[in-house]
Amino acid sequence: MAAKSSFSLEPASREDIPRLAEIHVIACLPDNAFKLYFATAAEFKARVIDMLNGQVGESDWLHLKAVDYATGKLAAWASWHTPSDRELRERAAQTDAAQKPSDKGPGKGDFDFPPGLPQLVQDDTDRWINRWAYRRRHMRCLALFTDPAFQRRGMGTALVEYGNRLADEKTLPIFLQGSPYGFPIYKRAGFETVQHLDVDLREWAPGAREGDRGFGSYRFRYMLRLPMTVPDETE
Repeated sequence: MAAKSSFSLEPASREDIPRLAEIHVIACLPDNAFKLYFATAAEFKARVIDMLNGQVGESDWLHLKAVDYATGKLAAWASWHTPSDRELRERAAQTDAAQKPSDKGPGKGDFDFPPGLPQLVQDDTDRWINRWAYRRRHMRCLALFTDPAFQRRGMGTALVEYGNRLADEKTLPIFLQGSPYGFPIYKRAGFETVQHLDVDLREWAPGAREGDRGFGSYRFRYMLRLPMTVPDETE
């Protein structure tokens, strides 16, 4: 008999944005790469709030939250973007013209990446997506974060599996960028690494070239899950 879940999955609303941003930031703080993205946690949170204000409630976005039954707290969340045909054509035109999406600046709902390491990683991610999803309908999982106080309770796995079922219903592949922290969850959920970017964080962390600040090689994994289009025999 399956264990009873200790949380519910519900659509996130605009009223949840401050808490979504808070979880995003505190979940990223242990990650050495994200430590280099912003000077302060407050700046990081402000950028996330700006991003979410352009996403939550839009028809091409889904934001799902996990709410802990015992405390009633929003404990984890994830988001998926399904580009419209118009957006796919626009991105294809940019690719054909050898333009980067960042050349025109962030659009509505885009994360405003600062220059340096964040923009380098984003440009590489865009090149990967533009190559693999050129004029192809798809979904992207762009967020999966759990408050550290609620980790190891199955919330992240449940959120990923929800997105996978949605993609199967729509017969769409899902693309995502996996950090070393998220990679094990995605791998168990059927995602495969199809490309990666290795970065020596010592090149980006002030005073870390001597190797005494805990920075080193970091791998960003670009992952893909194809839709399951054949139902089980029992269905």
